[in-house]
Amino acid sequence: MESPTEHPPYAGFWSRAAARVIDLLIIIAVFNLIYIADRLGADAGLWSNMGLGEDDVGDERFSMVNLFRGLFFLSFPVFYYVYLHGTYGQTFGKMAMRIRVVNEDGTPLDYRKAFLRWLGYFLCDVTFYVGYVWAAFDHRKQGLHDKMCKTLVVRTDVPYTFPSPAGPEAPAGAAKDDPASLDTRTDPPI
Repeated sequence: MESPTEHPPYAGFWSRAAARVIDLLIIIAVFNLIYIADRLGADAGLWSNMGLGEDDVGDERFSMVNLFRGLFFLSFPVFYYVYLHGTYGQTFGKMAMRIRVVNEDGTPLDYRKAFLRWLGYFLCDVTFYVGYVWAAFDHRKQGLHDKMCKTLVVRTDVPYTFPSPAGPEAPAGAAKDDPASLDTRTDPPI
């Protein structure tokens, strides 16, 4: 049987699913707020409406304002997931569930890895959510997008320190665990 210090405290499937639901609710809430503000502004005559009504002419549908609207609605989820994972290692849903995304060696994600992980969500969606459910049965609780990017989702409420890399495969400048022998003095005699 493994002791609790042998591996990091992986976040379970249900806490990850709850975090995902919270994130989706936040994104939907932001979309609805922006949509309501946009409709109110268009109804007040501050800017043109979306051009999506039945009586609207086709030329308004491809206006510059609609291009910006579409750009916002497509880019906000990317910004939400990539920025928050790249900066904090967790989205607001993960913060609420006290879980964090890290690389397999325990280092924080960079923006490139966060973007690739976000793209991995589409792979999970294309597989009819099997990529997400995979985390429930994997021994390290990794979903398909985690396996693809070599990331782990760990709990933040359980203290754990990832071991530092050691040995010949360690990167240059990494600290090696080479303790001095017990019979050798490490400090100079006075």
